[in-house]
Amino acid sequence: MANMIAFAPNEFGGGSFNHSGFSVPAANGGLEAPTRHVHAANGAVPAGARSFVAARVSRIVLRREPTPSEALSWTSLIARQSSVVLGRAELALRLLDRPEMAELDARARLLRAYNAVFDRYDAVASQDHGYWLRQLENEPLADLVLRHFVPLYEAGYRSGPCAAPADARKPFFLARDSESVPLIFTVGANGHLYLFRRTPFGRWSQTDLSAALPRPAKAVVQCLDVRQGADGNISIALAVAARQDAPNSTIYTACGLPNWMDEAGWYAAFCALTPRPDTPAGAIASRIAFGPLQPGAAPLVLLTASVNGAHDTWCFNAAASLTMMSHLRLPVEMRQVRGYVAGSYRLPGLWTLYDEGGERALAFNSFPDQCGWAVNIDYTALPRRAASVHLAPGTVPNVPDVFVAGDSIVVYRGGHSVPQPVAHIGGAQLVWSECDDSGEHLAYTDGSGGLYMLSRTLGAPWRLPYPVASFLVSAALTADIANGGVHAVGITPGGALEWQRYDPSGKLVVSEEITQTAVWESASLAQGELHAVPHPVQHDTAVA
Repeated sequence: MANMIAFAPNEFGGGSFNHSGFSVPAANGGLEAPTRHVHAANGAVPAGARSFVAARVSRIVLRREPTPSEALSWTSLIARQSSVVLGRAELALRLLDRPEMAELDARARLLRAYNAVFDRYDAVASQDHGYWLRQLENEPLADLVLRHFVPLYEAGYRSGPCAAPADARKPFFLARDSESVPLIFTVGANGHLYLFRRTPFGRWSQTDLSAALPRPAKAVVQCLDVRQGADGNISIALAVAARQDAPNSTIYTACGLPNWMDEAGWYAAFCALTPRPDTPAGAIASRIAFGPLQPGAAPLVLLTASVNGAHDTWCFNAAASLTMMSHLRLPVEMRQVRGYVAGSYRLPGLWTLYDEGGERALAFNSFPDQCGWAVNIDYTALPRRAASVHLAPGTVPNVPDVFVAGDSIVVYRGGHSVPQPVAHIGGAQLVWSECDDSGEHLAYTDGSGGLYMLSRTLGAPWRLPYPVASFLVSAALTADIANGGVHAVGITPGGALEWQRYDPSGKLVVSEEITQTAVWESASLAQGELHAVPHPVQHDTAVA
């Protein structure tokens, strides 16, 4: 079952993420993942991200997202300033003068102005808040902001945590706990891995899982994949570096983690992780991705990394740490390959989409077997201009369903090589699917980055598509097996983490902000920190 869709505009750790694991060959002959899609609501983010800054200041000061006209006006205000931090300061002062802020006392106004300048999405005051509150008795707020806060920020001063634990520029993943409530795995602006979990009291906890990793404790996540199987258990693969300026990768994997664990259980699970001993020496990972988690099949992982400047891709079994990684070899010439994905069709192997005689072809070829066994499958009647392939666990053990999108969307069920129609939609990029007792869901993006959902009840035809997470910068999906429908978690233009739940008809029935606690920005580690003993770092994010 699939858990991650990334629409963020920037690459993470030098590589990109694709939920289905479908990859395209790189121009330099290496193997890399395709570029991530940008959601239509976030079109301005790649061009300097000023609209994101305006929305974030609005969220910090006004505690709400701006309207489209407000975002346009406030973005223009920021663009006219000599620096982004000065733009944040001027916008914060203007927003604090609005009538809706009239009831705020001096302490609250100071806190929101400080957070806006220092980009702190956190309701907890910084350590120096008391000092500035005393200064406010002698200087007006505008002077404090423009004459003190802005120069201090530009000089690198930080008195409190400023980094976001959920960053729209980096991907995140979604799973379900045993109550069908979202478990959210995010990579923060500081490169740490965080878990957001809804507690039995209705609050959201925030746990730094990177602090539990084996030495060094302050590992920077380079790339990550999180998947959930049909039994609810969760598998994780990640590559970390000691710090930003020491990029050599260490690979960790864990399979079969129960989804009922609390924060202490997740922390203990990460404490027990051990590095894979077969990671190529000097490798700098840019991508790590599971194939589909199929009942009865090995959890295959593709690792793309650079070794001495040369890109290469390896495949390995995440559940067998003693087996060696093997180099990935494509069954056709590199220049003909449009994409590939690893998985199992009775035997482990590779699905490859390639050009043949002016048409697209899709084939599965098993990896070499010591006993000489082999499985080779050619798929017929592909949609014209096929460009996207997505594998999903099917009803046949160890044989996935294969969705293909081109001028239309089709699916090859089980061992059938003739497709069934899904939808007459052209240009779709398939990103997620899931099937449970209530029905089946398939998500795709269109050419502009919009996210849409196709759903059906079991035994019935596919219904018309409906939009999902239209106002989120990035989104992750998982099925709501308790109520039917879908969970969506994403980041708003203002930097808030938001949970949405859709019923089986596509109607939005729940929309709730998940509170975050700001974290420290990453910093180079001292020699002593490389051997520090990890300790739990957990926050109860009860206050927004």
